[in-house]
Amino acid sequence: MTPAIEDRRLPSELNPERASPDAPPSRDLRELTSAEFLALLDRKNIRLQARDEHLTVSAPSGALDDHLRAELKRRKVDLLTWLRALKASSNSPLLPAKSRGRIPMTASQQGMWLIDHFDPGNVAYNIPEAFLFSFSLDIETLQRSVNLLIARHDILRTSFHEDDGELYQAVAAEAHTDVALTDLRSLPEAEAATRCRGLIREHARRPFDLRVPPLVRFHAFRVSPDRDVLFVNIHHIIADHQSLLILREELMACYQAFSAKTTPDLPELTLHFADYALWADQRLRDGTAEDEIEYWRERLAGLPPHLELPISRPYPEQRNTEGAKVTLVIPSELRGALTRIGRECGATSFMTFLAGFAVLLARFSGQYDFCIGSPVTQRTRVETQRMIGLFMNMVAFRIQITPQTSFHDIVRQVRETALEAYDHREVPFQTLVRALRFNRRSPRSPIFQVMLGFEPASVVYPNFWQFDTDPGTARYDLALLLNESANGNVNGYLEYRTDIFEEGDIATLARQFLELLQEMADDPDQPGISRPFVDEVKAVVPESDLPATAPVAPRSTLLGRLSKVFSAHSAKRKQ
Repeated sequence: MTPAIEDRRLPSELNPERASPDAPPSRDLRELTSAEFLALLDRKNIRLQARDEHLTVSAPSGALDDHLRAELKRRKVDLLTWLRALKASSNSPLLPAKSRGRIPMTASQQGMWLIDHFDPGNVAYNIPEAFLFSFSLDIETLQRSVNLLIARHDILRTSFHEDDGELYQAVAAEAHTDVALTDLRSLPEAEAATRCRGLIREHARRPFDLRVPPLVRFHAFRVSPDRDVLFVNIHHIIADHQSLLILREELMACYQAFSAKTTPDLPELTLHFADYALWADQRLRDGTAEDEIEYWRERLAGLPPHLELPISRPYPEQRNTEGAKVTLVIPSELRGALTRIGRECGATSFMTFLAGFAVLLARFSGQYDFCIGSPVTQRTRVETQRMIGLFMNMVAFRIQITPQTSFHDIVRQVRETALEAYDHREVPFQTLVRALRFNRRSPRSPIFQVMLGFEPASVVYPNFWQFDTDPGTARYDLALLLNESANGNVNGYLEYRTDIFEEGDIATLARQFLELLQEMADDPDQPGISRPFVDEVKAVVPESDLPATAPVAPRSTLLGRLSKVFSAHSAKRKQ
């Protein structure tokens, strides 16, 4: 049975993903990220080492209980990957800076500043989130909590500037943002919910002035007597995914403490993002990135200029960030089957889905040599785990496969590609683009035009549910964003540029992706899994039914014109 696509495009009433009734209110070992799990082991003085494909453990007597042993075994592949990255990173200590003054932007921050500079008002790098509470928020207590967090984290008081070609960030002594409240209780509940979603979209599309801190906003919406929505919008230049988790966790800790008239119990911060930025800048000045750049120069030699997807309209001359998304759900049973295939190949869940996405792109484009970009954390040091900031680098995973290859073989090949990329992840993407002389002003993104994002399951709070906010933007031509949920499913969506794709075309692509995952899960040793769709469809559909302009590889064929033959192809497989 082919899994269905979940349609959650701005429903008329608030419909958050509620946690499973059996989900624990606090995080257990399985919910921790690899970085958080390593930090936990470090606190217990448990040391890990990677020796070839073996994981060795040394621990004080009694520190390693049965639960930790089981979790170490379950995470072996992920931990080996992380330890490789840790080994590849610099051993120079990360210490508080003696003097700050003007703080250099990190390379990732420079890239976002340049996008904002050349396209003022761009909101593609806003990160909007909204949460539904099953109680009314006290705005005064919420404001007090926000004030504490802005005072606690330097990055929330940071602004970004240019002076005679020098890009730098500066930390203000103080910064303030008002927590606004919009009361919608005078409206019928369904109308209030619809109005709330419309207002959230409007707020999500409000640009930030990077010169004026704080680059984060909070807004509460009262939709009924016992239902409040908290909207948070933060610019990507000061935050990554883990930053959002830290911000959410500390905001709730402060709110609960202040409500109980106690002092919030938050871990002490001895380092801030500014210290990391200065450390990273010194590493670049020391020339530690030269060997990394040489690796990427060789790795990307001969890469085709672009991945030629079958777009719906001619490619524009100017880059556009207007976008939309089509949601999808990978059921837990299919997710489990793919996870087992990955383990057989020694691959993580990310590597397995990267392989699956690569097969989809190869089948639709007829192209077998291209790059998929993905954000990779730079939180490879324990000291960075509790910092809010942008600890992220975009890494290019070069895909080189042949039409005859099985999914098992593709997963193994992608695993090796990913491990090499992790070993050379430290060179900033913007530095790489400059060094390899890619055209940054081109309407197409340099090196890769498609992206994959994958996030493991995160903590579930009772009476606190997150639901989608869609600002209507797209950073790349096409992106697949996946997120593990507490019930075992993998929720996700295809984000696409609306100036080159039609919604119906991407809906077809999403359905075909789910069918393709099922096909690969059913028979991972099937040869030719990445053959072009048009070649395969010709075997089951009369030639007269094919679009007149369809070549052997559908590089210039509209997805919409192929939807009929895809449907015929799927029906043939189900017989």
